[in-house]
Amino acid sequence: MKKTIQYGTTVIEFDLTYSDRKTLGIKVFPDTHVEITAPLNTTENAVIEKVKSKANWIIKQKEFFLSFHPLTPPRKFISGETHLYLGKQYRLKIIESKEESVKLYSGYLVIRTTDKLNKKRIKHLLHNWYQQKATIHFHTLFEKWTLAMLPIIQKEITLSFKWMDTKWGMCNAHGKITLNTELIKAPKKCIEYVIAHEMCHLQYLNHSKSFYKLLTTYYPSWREAKSRLEHFMV
Repeated sequence: MKKTIQYGTTVIEFDLTYSDRKTLGIKVFPDTHVEITAPLNTTENAVIEKVKSKANWIIKQKEFFLSFHPLTPPRKFISGETHLYLGKQYRLKIIESKEESVKLYSGYLVIRTTDKLNKKRIKHLLHNWYQQKATIHFHTLFEKWTLAMLPIIQKEITLSFKWMDTKWGMCNAHGKITLNTELIKAPKKCIEYVIAHEMCHLQYLNHSKSFYKLLTTYYPSWREAKSRLEHFMV
């Protein structure tokens, strides 16, 4: 059944079902709908109180998924607009300055630029900053998973990355793994999932049952990580 609560100025709508379970469960799905499953003897007032106590978390989860949604409005690159980095939301703060830089500070992505009205330049600075961060994090995680999956690596492997429209990663028969730079906006666990996925292709250049069995062996929670990434696909 459909229910709603008012939390500040936000209305939270959710589907409520009852089942033979001991605790109340709350799920926020990639399409942003909220599902509450409560024990059979739970009163509606108890459900509402529980939802209110988790309202802040629910709102943050919905915002997180909306940021990945294809229907997200085009970026304007203005102060106050939110952008993702490693799965977290940061607001842009555009400051006019003689020197240009991009830095994280107290929940903000602070961009200093010589012309704060030049959105093309701001986009370029942010784009380059993402690439720099991808270089650091992708290589670190790649080295971690190279060691973790050493038993299946039977050839020299290399890592590269670039912006791609429809793929998170690629692996060819020569051991070259390519990651989508856009992944730097996702949580590290999701980046690790893509790396593990591509490394499994060193054994199987397909998506057979054997491939997924191998992936599950090395990354048991891959389905959860995959579901968080699917919003990016155009």
